[in-house]
Amino acid sequence: LPGAAYFLACRWNMASGPFTLAELARAAGMSVDDVQFYRDCGLLQPPRRQRGRTDDLAFQVEHVERLRLIQRAIANGFFLEDIERFVDEATPVTCNEVYRISVDRLAEYRVARSSGHPTVVALEELIALCGRVGDRKDCEILVSLAESEPEVG
Repeated sequence: LPGAAYFLACRWNMASGPFTLAELARAAGMSVDDVQFYRDCGLLQPPRRQRGRTDDLAFQVEHVERLRLIQRAIANGFFLEDIERFVDEATPVTCNEVYRISVDRLAEYRVARSSGHPTVVALEELIALCGRVGDRKDCEILVSLAESEPEVG
């Protein structure tokens, strides 16, 4: 069996792109069908042309990062339409709007689940981070979803 250094080197190389659809799915830890679903829903941006090649399209590191954000958002209780709003660069979103969406989801989960349910706790923790000031790039909820591992499974 290869050692940890080999595994980390392979993982680093895998995460550096460019990626085929199958490689992208593997790098993000999901199925090809899931990647295609998120692409078809518009949550995953289209692949980019590779530099110096006219017809070759490939997925890049930002696609892996987007898929991981989608996974984390779902794991933290957000719906696909919430995530679409968070990632749609054509639609301006303020931090306060992200906060309101988060509070609305939390209210729904509190009705459907116990107060100690992992999704309720995860949303409460995300909401506690939020300063409700600024735009998408300033939002601590989105920053946390972009950087952390999923809170619940």
